Amino acid sequence: MGKSFVTMAVCPICRKETGDLLMDTQVRDVFERYTMTPEPCQECRENYLSHGVLIIAPETNRIAVITDDAFRRAFNMDMPEKKIAFCEEPVMDWILTKPEEETPA
Repeated sequence: MGKSFVTMAVCPICRKETGDLLMDTQVRDVFERYTMTPEPCQECRENYLSHGVLIIAPETNRIAVITDDAFRRAFNMDMPEKKIAFCEEPVMDWILTKPEEETPA
C-alpha cells in the first residue's frame, strides 16, 4: 500500500506559496511541507520573465534568471517555452561564476 501526501507549491524565485496544492506520491522518510515547482508565481513572471529566462538545475533547485539577449548569446538557441529552461549543475556553475567581462548582459 502506497503513501501519498499533499504539499504546497512555492515559486522558485521568491519562494512564496503559489496557492497550488500538489500530490506527492513518493514514499519518503521525510516529507517536505513545501515543494518548489518550475512555474513561477504571477508576480515573479511579470517582474523577471517579461525580459528574462528562468534557468533551473533540478538536482539542487539552484536557479538563475538571465536576460533574453544573454540567453540567446550564451546558448545560441531559441527561447524556451514559457521562458523556463532546465540545465545540469556544471551549466549552472558556469552561469553563476562567469567573470564579469564574460557574463552575458
